[in-house]
Amino acid sequence: MAFMLAAAGFAPAAGAAETTRVLSLQSLASKYASPGSQFVELDGIRIRYRDEGAGPAVLLVHGTLGDLADWDGWIDLLADRYRVIRLDLPGFGLSGEVPNGNYSIDRMLSLVDGLMDHLRQESFALVGISLGGAIAFRYAATRTSRVKSLVLINSAGMESGRPIDDADRAEKTSRPRNDIFTGPVVTPADIAEFYSAYTSDPSRLPDSFIQRKVDFLNVRGRDEIGRRIMALYERGDPQRVLAHVRAPSLVLWGAHNFALDTRVARQFASALTGACLVELVVLEQGGHYINVERPRESAGAALAFLDRSAKESGCSQLRDCLRKGN
Repeated sequence: MAFMLAAAGFAPAAGAAETTRVLSLQSLASKYASPGSQFVELDGIRIRYRDEGAGPAVLLVHGTLGDLADWDGWIDLLADRYRVIRLDLPGFGLSGEVPNGNYSIDRMLSLVDGLMDHLRQESFALVGISLGGAIAFRYAATRTSRVKSLVLINSAGMESGRPIDDADRAEKTSRPRNDIFTGPVVTPADIAEFYSAYTSDPSRLPDSFIQRKVDFLNVRGRDEIGRRIMALYERGDPQRVLAHVRAPSLVLWGAHNFALDTRVARQFASALTGACLVELVVLEQGGHYINVERPRESAGAALAFLDRSAKESGCSQLRDCLRKGN
């Protein structure tokens, strides 16, 4: 992918060093705020979201480096039968910053409450990938009456992950030239190298995807936001939290997940001891970001589970379990 910073829309402001992230959200809005984009201010934070389709509601929560367009490949499948809601988390995509710098998962949970209250959606299915998975399962564990179904895709939040040794790294990718979360500026080569480590087939990521990530990461202040998110990130041991989830739950994993292998998927499934229904699906083709790399396969697995759990909600065992949780 032969990119130049100019092609990615990056040009230092007058008097600014070339190693400074200087793009503004306003300058990117005309490029990325599609006609379906909507904005709402929640607790002083400007949040972008999209609301499409009709039927039972499903909220999609993106992961690290993500934005709501990461779910584009899911919409055609889901929106035929579901009301699909997706957002840019604060500090990502076209959403604004958190004024007091609190990017903790608990803060994200209250923002989900605010968005779904704004949309007058009392209960809904919840889907989260990577960091979004950690937000999703903590939300489901603490708002049991709101979450009808839960889908965790390559979820963050487990203490143990796949050990990445030098041989692994050398086989998959060279070390990124820059820390894309906290470094001074992000280039297309940085993004391409990063995603080559977390997808089984990087060629499936279009140039427009790489450029979108470059643009959003070079927004002024996103390096500081990256530092704050990393400092506040709560991984720990989630088994106790997961045990409080009552909703039917799907753990969806990519077999070629460079970050977390399928052992972690099994740990998640085993820890959902209070859920009414637990399923584990591993996609043989796909890495960490399977919603982007394998959208139809991952959306198909999630859709089948959502349909199945909705149909089975009438069975006595599941109905009793939901009643106890709610």
